[in-house]
Amino acid sequence: MQCNTSAISMLFMRSALALLFGLGQALPIRAQNNAALPEIANNPSPPKFKREGYNPAVLHLQFTQLPEGRNTASGGDAFLDITLIPSSGTLEGVRVELATADFRNQLRNLYVQLSRQDSLKVDDPESPSRQLYALLFESLTPILNREKVTTLLIAADRGLQAVPFAALSDGQRYFGDRYAFSITPSLALTDLGTSADPGQRRLALGASEFKGLAALPLVPQELDRIGPAANKDLFLNEEFTPDRFLEKAGEPTYNQLHVATHAEFKPGGPDASQLHSGIGPISMGQLAKLRKERQGVPLDLVVFSACRTALGDANAELGFSGLALQAGARSAVGTLWYVDDVVTSAYFVQMYIFLDQGIPKAEAMQLTRQAFVRNLVRLEGDQVLGVNNQPLLLNLTPSQQRRLSAGVDNPFFWAGIELMGSPW
Repeated sequence: MQCNTSAISMLFMRSALALLFGLGQALPIRAQNNAALPEIANNPSPPKFKREGYNPAVLHLQFTQLPEGRNTASGGDAFLDITLIPSSGTLEGVRVELATADFRNQLRNLYVQLSRQDSLKVDDPESPSRQLYALLFESLTPILNREKVTTLLIAADRGLQAVPFAALSDGQRYFGDRYAFSITPSLALTDLGTSADPGQRRLALGASEFKGLAALPLVPQELDRIGPAANKDLFLNEEFTPDRFLEKAGEPTYNQLHVATHAEFKPGGPDASQLHSGIGPISMGQLAKLRKERQGVPLDLVVFSACRTALGDANAELGFSGLALQAGARSAVGTLWYVDDVVTSAYFVQMYIFLDQGIPKAEAMQLTRQAFVRNLVRLEGDQVLGVNNQPLLLNLTPSQQRRLSAGVDNPFFWAGIELMGSPW
């Protein structure tokens, strides 16, 4: 059924429209030919970004729980209000009835499949991937197609931020293959301006050796290969200290921050959660200092190359990445589950190759996902090769090679890496 647009926050509408109409000054919103981003099915060619077809929209997903004892006409206990504001400015809304218990079961089952690297059985309409896609996007698909939307800024209500959107399927393609997107808990947390000067420097910090934690032997390679040395400052192991992290990240010289290490999110607020530097833990509560240091010159992108950095608790549902947004970063990348460290290093090396070509963040991540789905990221001897046979990682051990030997097209490897905040 159509939703009552008067129930949608006027602040949300004004912010979204200002975003879409203002962005055209920096990135073309819609060219006359409306060229779409590349189709992937049966297409072995390398994915490419078509700037002339760039066409963003804002999508708002909101749960409305009914009072206890009340039900919808179909027996559900909640509504999902889905509102799309495309660049044409015509607000579109649909309301979907749902049973929250069924939704949670489908989401739980999808996570189980992903954690086991099972097939998501996307040819089966009853599979969790298909069921969640149908609930969230099926009613909206004709509108997205009509408007030729390529990029979505998804303002997701609490309870929806843990959905692995990229792994949802319509039976033909995965959502993360078809669309570039980012997630935000609130447009108020999203810097709607365009990216900072790409000529600024990248700050790369990481640790590969720890006391009491498993080693991360590919971190040195990852830091070395995420962009040219001439545009990057790198601090590894004992050079990656809590003080240096806060001091350097606060310098306006850098517009991108990449951290590769172990992370530990604990309930109880930012002070309870930690990133592990080369000499000891860093409380994520200290990220708040960056907002003061970077006032007026926010970090354009913060990347946490670590496990479960995009998932938190009821007080901080987006985990470390959400904390980075609260600290003033325009965008942050984190992970939804315990990712494979070898594949994740390869993912980020490939992502930065796209970023360094001037491709917007959400599209760089979409193209990286497409490269994985197309099996363009693959093991060749002791190397991981990416798009155009470009080496991503070298000198893998036999143990590391075995983890890639069956391929990396399963959504487990690429759907859990998620962009928050600004998609451009």
